[in-house]
Amino acid sequence: MSINVLVIDDSLSSCRILSEYLMQLTVNRVEYCTCGGSAIKILTRYSQDYHLVVVDLHMPNMDGIELLMQLSEMGYKGGIIIASAMENRIIEAASQIVINSNLRLLGSLVKPVSVNQLKLCIERLFMMETELSPKPATMTVDELQHALNQDKVIPYFQAQMDAESGDIVGFEVLCRIQSGNQLKLLSPDSFIEVAESHDLLNLLTEKLLSKAMVEWSQICQDESCINTSLSINLNPSQLAQASWPNKLLKYCDENQVDSAKITVEITENQALDQQSQYSSISRLRLHKFGVAIDDFGTGYTNLTQLCRLPISELKLDMSFVRGIHLDPLAQAILKSLQNISQNLGISLVAEGVEDLRDLNYLERIDNLRLQGFLICRPKPFTELMRWLKAHKKVGNAKLESSRVNSDKANSNRVESGSKVKAVITAEHSDDRRSNYTI
Repeated sequence: MSINVLVIDDSLSSCRILSEYLMQLTVNRVEYCTCGGSAIKILTRYSQDYHLVVVDLHMPNMDGIELLMQLSEMGYKGGIIIASAMENRIIEAASQIVINSNLRLLGSLVKPVSVNQLKLCIERLFMMETELSPKPATMTVDELQHALNQDKVIPYFQAQMDAESGDIVGFEVLCRIQSGNQLKLLSPDSFIEVAESHDLLNLLTEKLLSKAMVEWSQICQDESCINTSLSINLNPSQLAQASWPNKLLKYCDENQVDSAKITVEITENQALDQQSQYSSISRLRLHKFGVAIDDFGTGYTNLTQLCRLPISELKLDMSFVRGIHLDPLAQAILKSLQNISQNLGISLVAEGVEDLRDLNYLERIDNLRLQGFLICRPKPFTELMRWLKAHKKVGNAKLESSRVNSDKANSNRVESGSKVKAVITAEHSDDRRSNYTI
């Protein structure tokens, strides 16, 4: 699918430069206007035609902040890039307006803007708007029904790590399906929409949890996983069903798992605006389940709603984590969420950690969990158990080396860093020997 962009800047030369840069990227059409009022008229009539808006802040008549507020009132669903020569404090203030609304802020850039900065924003748009990205082959409803009947649902587990200590603190269970006799397993992109549209999502989730909870009970017997948690995914439509809290309690009772070790992740593909959804969240928390807002920053939950929900965890979407080491906007968002999580007493998780430079930045953030391919790729049960052994072996060796070679003044920090890097070393070692597919 092509991307159409509207550039709004009172400088004609800036419009032309930005248009030239954008056309070097995966953009189909760029249009521009030099007046905020004209832009609002265009977007009021043709908002669906523009996937991305680039906004200057300092403009006559209607400034960029007023324009952003009107876009929020309009319910504009595309991505937004702030590009301005104003001082950083003003740009950060405008960014906060966007964060506190339902607008999707892709970047807050200081002029002169570079092509690489715009490229990162475009990549972020692709991650947020999955319909813009190439889609894998989709299962037919008959293929999905056959896979469910034949018990072809496979749980995969992805580890979460404490950024400071390097300890494994949790796992998220992810769904994979074997289609026919193929060895390669299909990811949710291939079957979730089919399951939702043909009333098979509950059956799919139940098949997944029936296996995952049994395997999870065995994972918890490993000494490094005794105090870890397990995250499972429900979407808002399932959350609206009063039966799910009772179902989850039943799974816990049957597998002798403490409900306090289970976190329900709520995907943000729909708005949380039904009383039944709020009731389910409250009931889950009443029964000591954790509740997490997944993919925060890309969906429908803003900070005001967040403070009203009795959640226990917040997951910053990978679109903001990727490249965070060089992105002031993503860093500002993480800092804001860190303050909120501390005030609310909830956990904060950064998803999609795939770059060592991002990891080095995130390690300096207090009370943060990390999840991503750099830490641990999703693995089936047997591969996960092997990975845990590799992680333990490498971690012990690195810690011993750190103790011998580090001076006492820096020993605590060095040991912590060594444990973090040990997780990565174990992951890469396991990958070289593994033949499983994700």
